Amino acid sequence: MAQVIIENLYKSYSGSKSKLSGGNNIGVISPVSVPVENEKKESNSNDNTNVLKGINLEIREGEFMVLVGPSGCGKSTLLRLIAGLEEITAGKIIIGDRTVNNLPPKSRDIAMVFQNYALYPHLRVYDNIAFGLRRMNPDKKKFSAAKIMADISRSLPPPFRYLSQEEQTIQQKVIEVAQLLQIDHLLDRLPKQLSGGQKQRVALGRAIARNPQTFLMDEPLSNLDAKLRTETRSQIVTLQKQLQVTTIYVTHDQTEAMTMGDRIAIMNSGEIQQVATPLEVYRQPANQFVAQFIGSPPMNFIEVTFIKEKSMIVHQCFKIVLPQKWLNIFADYNYEKINLGVRPEHFYLTNDTTETLSCTITMIESLGNETLLNVSLDNVNYPLQVRVFGDDIFNIGDKINLGINLDKVSFFDSYQGKNISLK
Repeated sequence: MAQVIIENLYKSYSGSKSKLSGGNNIGVISPVSVPVENEKKESNSNDNTNVLKGINLEIREGEFMVLVGPSGCGKSTLLRLIAGLEEITAGKIIIGDRTVNNLPPKSRDIAMVFQNYALYPHLRVYDNIAFGLRRMNPDKKKFSAAKIMADISRSLPPPFRYLSQEEQTIQQKVIEVAQLLQIDHLLDRLPKQLSGGQKQRVALGRAIARNPQTFLMDEPLSNLDAKLRTETRSQIVTLQKQLQVTTIYVTHDQTEAMTMGDRIAIMNSGEIQQVATPLEVYRQPANQFVAQFIGSPPMNFIEVTFIKEKSMIVHQCFKIVLPQKWLNIFADYNYEKINLGVRPEHFYLTNDTTETLSCTITMIESLGNETLLNVSLDNVNYPLQVRVFGDDIFNIGDKINLGINLDKVSFFDSYQGKNISLK
């Protein structure tokens, strides 16, 4: 395992080809060579499109880091730059104790798992897993009798194959990895004879067999159904903890990010918005984008007026006196307009007072242990989402009064969207 450090990384494409490539379309767009010292000048040019803008990120040894964000935010591009599948425009990538900017992918000691499995359809599972090992450890005598015999007999049934010394080592490694992934009974099958989950485990096995310093995974579960995705997600996390290999995992699914990562990096428009543990991101989002992206349903936002002299926030539908905790945070805050952020589960049902929100239910989603309510603030027709626990029965059109747990809310600068409590 190795530490991965990304310093002031930029990626630009020429304006004439400024279409952002997604997925695994490698090499569709030619990179523009921009010297580091000229980056600011070039980034303002209409001829270039900056896909990544000054990325700084440190992935610790043995850490499971998840890059998450909406489609087109640059997370897959960042992963391909780390892998060496595209050239960087400016900045530095360090894996372990080496700067790898100019090293080809095979020399970076990384292994990558792609979204579409990328298995060789004409090779058995055994040979798909062994492929990388054979590339790493070629026979010293390329055209020796032992190698020729091994190549000729490779397609024969196992008892009739000739194994050179290196091939015996490879066989031992393949069997170990296959047993680890519980696919040892599939070694003689072709990829077309496998299910989606089995194919993904073969792709993982090929990466694990190389024993790299770093795993790179580009949305490896997106082609699986929901049940299989949950099972495979758990297997990947368990394997990563067992192997202790530094892992960088790309996804647009916030559930995967929250349940898999030791830390997550939320990206938007080619920039990192926040890097923190899943719970920290959920409880203390750096800005409104992070707050609305992480969480399902997303955080509710209500613009309110902060009256410092009266220690309260005011909306045309309610007035709330703030506890001392928030008054200390707002001591140096001089703007009146702020955005109140409330997670759906931080509302609660209560009686009608001046501090409660009078609402009408517009939609109901019963999920068994909880109920999701879409409500509208009376008088202003402002939509909110509420999570209610328990067995209460609701009907569309019902009037309810909601209180807010002020110990759990966030306040955001209405001008820049930053979380005021994190200033």
